[in-house]
Amino acid sequence: MAKMSTILKFTFVASLAQAHFTFVRLAHNGEWQAPTQFIRNKTEPFEERSTPNTNNNERLYNFPTFVSDYPESVRCGRDNMAHAANTEVLRVKAGDTIEVAQTRISPSDWADNQWYDCPNGRGSCDPNDPDWTMDFNHPGPLLAHLSKAPDGTDVRDYDGSGEWVKIYSLGFDMNEDGSIHWLAYNYEKLPARFIFDIPEQTPAGEYLLRLDLIWPGLWEPPIYVSDAPQIYASCAQILVESNAPGPLPEGIEIPAGLNTLTPGMRTSLSMYRGESMDDGYTYPGGLLWTGEELVEDKPIL
Repeated sequence: MAKMSTILKFTFVASLAQAHFTFVRLAHNGEWQAPTQFIRNKTEPFEERSTPNTNNNERLYNFPTFVSDYPESVRCGRDNMAHAANTEVLRVKAGDTIEVAQTRISPSDWADNQWYDCPNGRGSCDPNDPDWTMDFNHPGPLLAHLSKAPDGTDVRDYDGSGEWVKIYSLGFDMNEDGSIHWLAYNYEKLPARFIFDIPEQTPAGEYLLRLDLIWPGLWEPPIYVSDAPQIYASCAQILVESNAPGPLPEGIEIPAGLNTLTPGMRTSLSMYRGESMDDGYTYPGGLLWTGEELVEDKPIL
């Protein structure tokens, strides 16, 4: 963990503290749990290793992660293993429903009215917004992956270095003019709800459930060749009860499976601006497991 070197530097980064977001809360079968009760927390401020394409290696709570950061940060959030032992494990059954909620507010400013009695039963809201909307300020797909802790390993000791299988994605619709409407982003208005099931075919065991919204990078040579994708990952610790035979299908490793050369992690300037979809675009994070098979995760238009 790093110390702020000057008051000026602190002022600069503090002004961005609410500029981004973090997934901190989940609901199990419609019942919201306390923030970070089952989701590993993060450390702030935290100094990532010095890498290109990251304009600030000293990060606060809601700042983005880049694929070139520490692998543990890319998998489950900055310094997440330091918080794993104090994070509870949620007991679920295969087929149960999960909903997730994000915040753009720094933990030092959290208050009950941001979590409880939010409009329409949502899991987070912003009392400073006229409509109490907790929005996203970046476009991109929202993804959920599962990674099973090795047999005999407590999920609280698991760093996510195994394979990850994607079980959910929420991407975009196409507007009539061919432009893109990212459903989570929703032009910084009220986002879609993020509700999905743990596949009924999930084998019993302890898992990390990774939640992420990825803002794809920009790649359009010769001018735009350096904008790195932004990653906003958090991980819940769950124990799945199931009679399904194992194992899980083959997944991806993280961060390798989210590098800038893998499908969906960067786009043309036109798609970056939301003007049109790139030919053959697929969502990042590998194949999507339906519970029955692995399928290519392309937008449904």
